Amino acid sequence: MNSMFSKSINPKRTGLQVLIVSVVISAALAIFSLLRGEFSDTDGYILLTALSIAAASVLTLSNGIVLEQGRNKPLATLAIIVSVAGFGILIITIWNSFDHDDLIKIAASTIFVGTMLTHWSLVSIARVPARFRLLQVAAFPLSGVLATFLIGIVWGMEEGSQTAQIAGVVGILTVAITIILPVLQRLTVAEGRTRRKISYCPYCGKSLNVTNGSITCPSCGASFRVRQV
Repeated sequence: MNSMFSKSINPKRTGLQVLIVSVVISAALAIFSLLRGEFSDTDGYILLTALSIAAASVLTLSNGIVLEQGRNKPLATLAIIVSVAGFGILIITIWNSFDHDDLIKIAASTIFVGTMLTHWSLVSIARVPARFRLLQVAAFPLSGVLATFLIGIVWGMEEGSQTAQIAGVVGILTVAITIILPVLQRLTVAEGRTRRKISYCPYCGKSLNVTNGSITCPSCGASFRVRQV
């Protein structure tokens, strides 16, 4: 599955290019329809198609980040395939005037699964301290449960206000953790850079206490530069 995306095919770059084209088409069509004073069914189909392609491109871009880092490639690749398939089915239903209810449900369910896999893919590459690892692990079942609830609602298997409330709570927790994880990662990196110091001269071994910049050892006179990476 990993070989599907060779070095000559960059999902992140391709997704970005398709996203730009989709946004331009959507904007141009909307402006044209406003100036013309009418919005035909065909215009609506084209606009919804462009928006669907843009949404698929966003998910592809997100997984492209994971592929670039070389981590969890199977998961990111699967997420791209499922997401593109879901929006592909949605585009088919759009041009069939949404006449096939089951096809719409399949498209929505596939998109939910693709979004869930993309979420898992992004969460898996977050580097958080061990004390927050449980929070990272909790993100996986939460988004899985949320996707399951949404798919159940689409197919009419989950009904009632209680189901909606549970889905809402799970959704809020999923979003909250998703926002918190990159913040924790950023804070961890900042703390690491602040605490990282050079404790000795690399030439003579003289004890030092420096962080970065140009350094001249007071013992041997050697000069060197310390740079955070």
